[in-house]
Amino acid sequence: MLFLLENIIFVSFIIFIGSAIIQLVYYLFFFSRILFYSSNYNSNQEQPVSVVICAYNEAENLQQNLPSILHQNYPKFEVLVVNDGSTDETANILKAFQKKHPHLKVLSLKYPNGKKGGKKNALAKGIQAAVYDNILVTDADCYPSSKNWIQKMYNALIDKNEIVLGYGPYSKNKESEFLLNSFIQFETIYTAIQYFSFALWGKTYMGVGRNMMYKKYLFEQVGGFEKHQHITSGDDDLFINQVANPTNTTINIDSESFMYSEPKRTWKEYFNQKQRHLTTGKHYKFIHQILLGLLSLSHFLFYFSAFICLVYSYSPLVLGLFIITIATKTIIFYSISLKLKEKVRF
Repeated sequence: MLFLLENIIFVSFIIFIGSAIIQLVYYLFFFSRILFYSSNYNSNQEQPVSVVICAYNEAENLQQNLPSILHQNYPKFEVLVVNDGSTDETANILKAFQKKHPHLKVLSLKYPNGKKGGKKNALAKGIQAAVYDNILVTDADCYPSSKNWIQKMYNALIDKNEIVLGYGPYSKNKESEFLLNSFIQFETIYTAIQYFSFALWGKTYMGVGRNMMYKKYLFEQVGGFEKHQHITSGDDDLFINQVANPTNTTINIDSESFMYSEPKRTWKEYFNQKQRHLTTGKHYKFIHQILLGLLSLSHFLFYFSAFICLVYSYSPLVLGLFIITIATKTIIFYSISLKLKEKVRF
């Protein structure tokens, strides 16, 4: 029995060392790149932009958020809202906005048989109907951090860049549970750290559909969402996973380019959202699955093996490496959160 325990402790020690090294490599060599990255892009050109928004029964959100998008400081742009078979006051609200804003275009989709085509269908039709080649996508429940949102996102389309991954933070919703709100803020930052750092590494695997810009011809070259049309989600991550390469993608962490939205108010809503998102991960490119899976596995193995080592065979080496790893991760995470203008609440 003692021999078995000694073997378990030895294996746990090896696993602990390995998982700690993996996490330190990710944080020190990949995640930390964000700290040294600047989004101070300057563009001498200002080509027209098409902002595409899908809306299904979003009357209240459009009433509240659409003005901040229509009143952007940009010389030439259109806002194309795809009314995806809404049954509320969405159509009437859009008509009222159109009377005052000629650059607002509305594409109304009808479903005589009552069967909707889903967001991918609506977004694809919106992109096809867009007049301009520079496509900037967001959602009806989002609002930009500034009047320079379009300008800042477009400025990043320099040199060979064809895709710009923006940041989509959540506002601090006072109506949602404190623990849930705090967890959502934490997860949003951590997710952004991953897809931003991977993009800087040349391994772009996703973006967030509430704040992304890309060239229309990219969408057309791959046939839109045809390859993953059967999957409910993925209009952002699976599409980006498909079209991004090491040289055509950049990130934008300029605070004026952020696009805010309201977080889920209940754990049930949050888990339903996460379940939809998790279904897309298995469709990522194999290299992305390996890199993300290795990171996730290292988290679990790090804490589990540390627990076994410290409980059954106290070791100053294990304790020291545990503290160093946690401290390094905390410092880098907190520093990046400050750069993203976030305040993690715990």
